[in-house]
Amino acid sequence: MVTGELQAIVDFILNKANQAEFEVIAKACERRRKDMGRYAGLGGLNPGALAEKMAASVQQGVQASLDGLRNSVRDYVARIVRQKEPGASDADIEALLDSVLPDRSDATQAPPHAPGDDLPPEAIAMMVRDFCDYSMGMMPPSKQQELWERMPDWQNLYWKALSPELRAFVKGRLEGRLEEDEFWSAVFSLLGL
Repeated sequence: MVTGELQAIVDFILNKANQAEFEVIAKACERRRKDMGRYAGLGGLNPGALAEKMAASVQQGVQASLDGLRNSVRDYVARIVRQKEPGASDADIEALLDSVLPDRSDATQAPPHAPGDDLPPEAIAMMVRDFCDYSMGMMPPSKQQELWERMPDWQNLYWKALSPELRAFVKGRLEGRLEEDEFWSAVFSLLGL
């Protein structure tokens, strides 16, 4: 059964893609075919998909750990306050806790993050993937448009966010001095993934 999304893709390839778009599609299909065989041991996930899956898993674990730590600290501070001020009401203690230990998970209190500002390694890996895919002509036009709409200068911002070591690996990959497997192994190792 052909889904609406697949039908739209096939229609685009057969009826709408210009020569440049068709070349990008052909290269993407060729790369996907290689990846399906190369990464079969990883459940068919390529490094980018694996990084996304790992990022979601790590983010979930980090959030649970932070919530647990925050609750432990709040309980500890509440016990100390109750020992030092036995007459304090529960409402007073909660108000004190909220002022001293605000909930940082609230999006209105979280500062905006620019690329490179304490980003998790998984996010950096995804930035490396996007930068390389674009530079090698492997990024679908829709993904390019999405990035340009979010950040008109995304390539420059991504490049500046990378450490000098990562830039060297990316440069080696783009110049053909590193094969894809070697490149991703080096990137994941450097990022601790």
